Amino acid sequence: MFNSSRRLVALMSMQPRVIALTGSPGTGKSTLASRLQKEGLTIITLEEAAESVDALSQFEELREVEISKLAEWKWEGDSHCVIDGHLSHHCPIDAVIVLRCNPHELRNRLEQRMGYEPDKIESNVEWELISGVWADLIAVHPHANVIELDTTEQDVSVENVLDFILNDKPSTSVEEFISDSIDWIAAEIDAESI
Repeated sequence: MFNSSRRLVALMSMQPRVIALTGSPGTGKSTLASRLQKEGLTIITLEEAAESVDALSQFEELREVEISKLAEWKWEGDSHCVIDGHLSHHCPIDAVIVLRCNPHELRNRLEQRMGYEPDKIESNVEWELISGVWADLIAVHPHANVIELDTTEQDVSVENVLDFILNDKPSTSVEEFISDSIDWIAAEIDAESI
């Protein structure tokens, strides 16, 4: 499971932490969650967390999450837990992993997905372009430890993510990091071509 005995000892001796794995749809959250699960971490999907606090509602064919109810969710396990989902940062958490992707590449990824209508693709690409997740984070968890990873061209290093999860010392908070977060608009992406 864990690649080093140091990690295993650290994992077992720490207070359980809840880590949100968030980012726009298509940034690689579920792929990373699967890799972390293979390393022995407990993964909870956003849907599982939402169901446990009765935060899912059915509207016609769509299932919607009542975001305000996610604050009622509580992890009662005795191991670290990663919540996988684009709204996972609305749950009570200790830290957050933010996955980002260049909007051009994100559009390509979402167009490959079955069931993604053009309007849904457009709204997710715009959310990524304007760094929408950071607006949520600064409002909900300004003091949570955070790491932001660009998934545009490379796989995320599971080693780096595990090091972040196992680091129980305060690192960079959302409030401190937000000014250094990826800014696709400032990176001179032509918003008209996205």
